[in-house]
Amino acid sequence: MSTTPDPTAVAARLAVVVGRIARRIRPTHGDLSAGHFSTLATIERLGPQRPSDLARVERVGAPAMTRMVALLESRGLLERSPAPDDARSVLLHLTDAGLEVVEEVRTERAGIVAELIAGLDADQLRAVTDALDPLEQVARTATQR
Repeated sequence: MSTTPDPTAVAARLAVVVGRIARRIRPTHGDLSAGHFSTLATIERLGPQRPSDLARVERVGAPAMTRMVALLESRGLLERSPAPDDARSVLLHLTDAGLEVVEEVRTERAGIVAELIAGLDADQLRAVTDALDPLEQVARTATQR
């Protein structure tokens, strides 16, 4: 008879594992930080965003987001357009170059993870595969908060 795992113990182990993997797959695209990449990836995932909404999703203050947007815009990775419902507001869009950066970093990260899991046997790989749906649900919840 199996017992229900202790959620606190599972959370503690998961936090360590996710942290180690996240450090290993941190984006390395030029001098863009993980925060820069996250901002680009959020716009790619959610579509055009107001700077204030983007700051909320990324959990940074307005001044930090302003600096981040200015840098990404100066690199040609983001562009602004007037918000259709509010002439005083702007929407941030990825440029083709910004989308290319997101795709390059995702490909790089997937390659690193592929190397990390290459040593797993078939049963272990199946266990990782089975864990993906609930982990993706957790990730969706995390980005909605």
